[in-house]
This record gives sequence, C-alpha cells and structure tokens, in this order.
Amino acid sequence: MNKNQVANRYGRILVDAYEIKDISAILEGIKTFSKVISLSRKLKLLFVSSIFKDEEKEKALRAMASNLKMTPQTEKFLKTIIMRGHVPAIKEIIAASVSAYNEKLRKMSAVVISPVGLDRAYIDRLRSVLKAMTQKDIEIENRFVPSLLGGFIVRVGSTVYDSSLRGQFRLLRAELTR
Repeated sequence: MNKNQVANRYGRILVDAYEIKDISAILEGIKTFSKVISLSRKLKLLFVSSIFKDEEKEKALRAMASNLKMTPQTEKFLKTIIMRGHVPAIKEIIAASVSAYNEKLRKMSAVVISPVGLDRAYIDRLRSVLKAMTQKDIEIENRFVPSLLGGFIVRVGSTVYDSSLRGQFRLLRAELTR
C-alpha cells in the first residue's frame, strides 16, 4: 500500500472516530509531532526504525506528548500510526486528514496567485463566487508572484482557473496553432 492510500485511510479514521470539535486539536498535535521529528534525526529514527521495541517507542511518545501538551486523543492517534509503522507517511497523513476534516466541515481552501496583493473587498467577492460554484465555505490564501504579468490564477482543490495574461496567451497560441 502506498503512502497516499495509507494517508487517506488515516484521514477517514480521524474524522469518523473522533468528535468534530476534537479534530482540530488532534491535527495540531500531529503537525507539532511531525515538526519535532523532522528536526531531530534521532527521534525520527526512534519512531521509524524496527531496531527499537514498541514499548520504547510508546514511552518516547508519552514523554513527547506530555512535553508538547498533546491531547489524549492525539497521543492515541499517533500511537496507532507509530505502532503500525506509518510514520514515514506522516506528512501525507496530515494532508489527507486536513482534507477529510475540511470535507466534513464542507470547507475548501483556494490559493489565489496574483502579481500584487488583493484587497479585502476583492477577496470577499471572490470567496462568495467560489462558494456559489462549490457549495462549500472557502478559505483563500493569496500568494504573490511578481513575474505574473496580469490577472490571477485560482486553485480550488484540483481545479485551476487561469485568467492570467500568460494563461490567456497560452490559450490564444493553442487556438492559432490548430
């Protein structure tokens, strides 16, 4: 089973097994755990390697959980990931869990790439249009790419809306070469 399949299973388990009000704290705890083990090669080896016994891994997780002030649910979820040997897929698990959580809340995130910062009124207008299109609440992240000549690119899920000049020129070139 590949990392994405494992991640999707854990994402589903998270939203099905825990109450919706607890999931946000669990996700934050998993993200913190991921950051900590990515910064410490020794810790990552401890949780990934088969050299260490499950009891040693569990003891280390308990110590981390108390130091990082994790909820019991977070500790339990991480213990499952560690004991089943899925720590190498932790980043994918986080992404899939956030996606499953947002789906449960009927939320989506959109990335708007523009050459300049968009003002609040324009972002609010864009949010309402995207909400009407997707029937979900939209969180918008604005990224600046100064090399973009004009217009903007919007990514919602796996859908891309390209109204940039570069995108329009690309469409025009495709039409002219037909």
